[in-house]
Amino acid sequence: MFYHLFKNTPKRVYRFWHAGLRFAIKRQTKLTFMKKKLLPALLFLSSAIVIMMSSCKKDDPAPAPSDPAHVGLWKGKYGNTTNYPTSGYTMLLRNNGTVRVFDGTDTASASKAEGTYSISGTTVNATYSYLPSGPQYSTTATLNSKTTFMEGTWGPGTTPSGSGKFYLVKE
Repeated sequence: MFYHLFKNTPKRVYRFWHAGLRFAIKRQTKLTFMKKKLLPALLFLSSAIVIMMSSCKKDDPAPAPSDPAHVGLWKGKYGNTTNYPTSGYTMLLRNNGTVRVFDGTDTASASKAEGTYSISGTTVNATYSYLPSGPQYSTTATLNSKTTFMEGTWGPGTTPSGSGKFYLVKE
């Protein structure tokens, strides 16, 4: 069949073409090996590397409070805008820099929020969001010299003022 296509060509060209045909057949065999064995192995290896790299990512730890005297349960009240605080409000300051906020003084039935807090001198700043994906609020408060009482303001998002006032007493 091929001889018919190239019967008028010199023998040397036919041999060259014939060698190219053998090369193409060998090349096809190599590609088949690559598709069946090498390509899946490379895909597996690359996906394993991606999984290992993503699992090694470390989250930044929450800032730890500077004084463990602040750690514990704080109960008090909050109010909207300029109103005197009358609604129940509770914060649980943990020693790892996280805070749980309860919208009420009964922690079993109150709405819960999670966030972080930091302390600088006598100022306590906190940012928290209600569970599971509720609104975010921020607070800033000033501690008394015995670290048994704090009062401050709260606001939406990362703005710790503008929505109302609160006070908390350490339990």
